[in-house]
Amino acid sequence: MTSNPHLIYAPIAGRGELIRLIAAAGGLTITESANGADFGSKTIQETGESKMNYMSSSGMPLLQHGDLKISQSGAIEAYIASIAPRYKELTPQQRAVDMMYMGIKEELLHNCAIAISTTQKADKDAAVADICALLDKWGAVFEDQLPAEGFIQGLPYPTSADLALLSITTSYLPFGSATKLAEYDFGKWEKFTALVERVKADENVKNYLADSKYADANPYGM
Repeated sequence: MTSNPHLIYAPIAGRGELIRLIAAAGGLTITESANGADFGSKTIQETGESKMNYMSSSGMPLLQHGDLKISQSGAIEAYIASIAPRYKELTPQQRAVDMMYMGIKEELLHNCAIAISTTQKADKDAAVADICALLDKWGAVFEDQLPAEGFIQGLPYPTSADLALLSITTSYLPFGSATKLAEYDFGKWEKFTALVERVKADENVKNYLADSKYADANPYGM
């Protein structure tokens, strides 16, 4: 398969941002269609193709690579990590750990999205309380389990597990919007924030963040 994987998403750092990070950190070139008009549409605006071909009724992100067409961010993240040159030597156990952190990211994303898009409309104070409780719960887990030095897998470079934590602190939707609403400070979790800084310092990640048009984008003014 010679063509580059093609991501179909939107011009934001949301559910698709970890896919971009894994590709960049892993040394894999991907192409992308980033069109906000594709949100909620049953077809891909650029081509008119039905999203049903990707096993999606209307959601994103989507990925095409040759004959492969898939949806679901976790599946796409795992696939991109499996073909990225930097990660080709990862063991099944290491990939399982990466997928665990991807799943934690999804749990946090889902609940932050509920807080800012649903709960806040009825009760802002309840939304703030939910966000703080959620981030405090996982912050304590991270602080207990993360290494004081290096990366989660003990390798000289970050893998998807580390990148998942980075995305929690840099992706604006919904994480940035949620922490802004709750005035939440990740700085109280020292091991967590130190790890994130080490991930940002990785050359591939640093270049991606410097060049990305979407990493801290907030096109909807949230």
